[in-house]
Amino acid sequence: MNRTIFYTLLAAFLASGALATVMGYRVIAGMHDGGSRSGTAREPDPEYQRLPPDGATDWMTGFTLVERSGKEVQWKDFEGKVRVTNFFFASCPGTCLQQNRNVQNIQQGYIGKDVVFLSITCDPDNDSPQRLREYAENLGADRNQWLFLTGRASYIERLGQEMFDVSLGRSKEGPTHSERLIVADKWGNVRGAFAWNDYAQMTQLRMLVDQLLAETEPPAKFRRAPEASASP
Repeated sequence: MNRTIFYTLLAAFLASGALATVMGYRVIAGMHDGGSRSGTAREPDPEYQRLPPDGATDWMTGFTLVERSGKEVQWKDFEGKVRVTNFFFASCPGTCLQQNRNVQNIQQGYIGKDVVFLSITCDPDNDSPQRLREYAENLGADRNQWLFLTGRASYIERLGQEMFDVSLGRSKEGPTHSERLIVADKWGNVRGAFAWNDYAQMTQLRMLVDQLLAETEPPAKFRRAPEASASP
């Protein structure tokens, strides 16, 4: 073999080996960086950090979301009202629609009473306020007593876990959410969760709502200790 050709092939072989090593490093680095390397590190969103460290007390105790009207609403806006919350997404024509028709049936039994129904989308990328407005209108939902809420996806996932102890997320088939209606008292304390498609549990839900409507103060375990007075 001609010596010039031999050295040319040798140089090409070594160069290809070096390239493979570099590419392998980049693939491994990408795996450790979440599998995506766009050239810049993804900045954390401090407003929506997921879970506090063990023993911390800064779990979510309230929220700010956008209602179908476009108005921002907060959990504390419902003080003095019993709250029934469920999760759904508007593009689900089966289970979610059946669930909300069940919510509608319950809501109609409390017209004019201090009960508010909160339906929170777990697909906020698609469920804009306008989309929720159309969905609510198709159900004939009362604008004052039955609210449809949206917000940032990571924020909604967090409030589902931290406030209502339910898991929200996504699968290959689409958004995933709890099948339960969650009941909170007039002071915002979660007092029960019930499967919407179980008649016996829906009866229990109504009984709990009636009980909570009659309460004039939270049970002892939910009462806050009075703050110590300042020293003179």
